[in-house]
Amino acid sequence: IDNSTESTAEKDNLMTGTLAKVYLEQKKYTKAIQAYHILSLKYPEKSSFFANRIKAIKILQINKS
Repeated sequence: IDNSTESTAEKDNLMTGTLAKVYLEQKKYTKAIQAYHILSLKYPEKSSFFANRIKAIKILQINKS
């Protein structure tokens, strides 16, 4: 039995802005970007805010390198 889609759906339901911030504070940039992508799909009315957060994180990634 393939439970991978159920597992992904559960993670998407548990995603919050707070968790995305925690990932960012921990410098887990890839996870933070994924979190904001999920939140953008979950809350389309805030998609421009999440897109700006993603851009900012990508800049942090570049500057870190």
